Amino acid sequence: MRRWILGAGLAWAWLATSAAAADYPALFDKVWSTVDENFYDPGFNGADWKVIGERYRARVAGVKTDKEFAALASAMLKEIGTSHLYLVPPRASSAAAVGVGMQFTAIAGQDILTDIAPLSDAHAQGLLLGARLVSPKDALYGALGTTARARFEDCEGRTRAVALRRIAAYWPPPHPGFEWWTTKVAQGKGIGYLRIDRFDDGAAALADRAMDELKDTAALIVDVRENSGGNASGLRLQSYFAPGEAPAFALFARPFLAALGHKVGKDDVAKVAKVAGAYTDKDIFAAVSANNGAVTFWSEDVGAKRYIKPVVVLIGPDTGSAGEGFAWMMRLPQVKLVGRRTAGALLSGEEFDLPDGWSLTVPVQGIWSADGVDYRDRALDPDIAVAWARKDVCTGRDPDIEAALAMLR
Repeated sequence: MRRWILGAGLAWAWLATSAAAADYPALFDKVWSTVDENFYDPGFNGADWKVIGERYRARVAGVKTDKEFAALASAMLKEIGTSHLYLVPPRASSAAAVGVGMQFTAIAGQDILTDIAPLSDAHAQGLLLGARLVSPKDALYGALGTTARARFEDCEGRTRAVALRRIAAYWPPPHPGFEWWTTKVAQGKGIGYLRIDRFDDGAAALADRAMDELKDTAALIVDVRENSGGNASGLRLQSYFAPGEAPAFALFARPFLAALGHKVGKDDVAKVAKVAGAYTDKDIFAAVSANNGAVTFWSEDVGAKRYIKPVVVLIGPDTGSAGEGFAWMMRLPQVKLVGRRTAGALLSGEEFDLPDGWSLTVPVQGIWSADGVDYRDRALDPDIAVAWARKDVCTGRDPDIEAALAMLR
């Protein structure tokens, strides 16, 4: 069975498991062959996949547990050097470690608490944003329901030790991933704010609703700083800012790239099938499959609904995958990108079921611009870079939005 994953890859931590008997050599061969058959780049990102496989296969005989196998296979996958390539063990025998319902941002080399899940112990015990994690971050992760012990320094410099129950939070992400509103800043003048944390199926319809309600604003801020990905449905929103129908990006899979035999260029993008209005996982992958692994996706002409007033797109290090692709598409004349560099995790992945409950996500399509530029895991720098300090989190300031408002004024 195969499942489509266009979102950013998940980071997994592995827990020790029992030494139950398992056919690890056979499982290893399945991992290697699944990548060998489905990885979109015939050149494997410059890696010699056959040689890599032989080197790691020689070590499989020493593997006794799921934890050891996951570590070995994951190390092999990392040698390709790409996002959207990771292994997940079966829940029955080994589980991903969970955290404590907190998210941190690295500021000046320190882990600063920037979000707390509402149902977490951290929230119940009154931990506040801006707290600095003093103890090792890895100690927060472990088996679901167990207790983690950590030390935090609050914004006043006081250190506190806490015991926190480990919970599964933040994934799957909340749905829908859209919220928007208008703030009046002067008589007859409002600034719209549109936050998008996911571009999943259904995002195109939400984009239409949002832009219908925001159409009379004098300027618009689109916030994708926490956007972890999804699919190409962000193209529907981009169509409201683009000058009519235009090629936005291309998806190329292994069959096309293997037959092409040379580096993708602008002319190659122009020659492949044109697709518009494909905004679900099923439609997107069907379009690529129906056209021998090569499709150029076009923005749509929304006519009089086009938004021609100033737009700011907020980006940051958590803007990844499809969210990152949206940011690349929004490099338009009336748009400015504000914030920090994006994640650099832009590919299209697919999840494959393996024996005994394991699964493997593999990048099955690469992404190119209409001009033939390879977007593979390319981070995007903002037009206006913004630096954050811990005191900003402690005082509730948002330097990115402040910079956006200053520019719009």
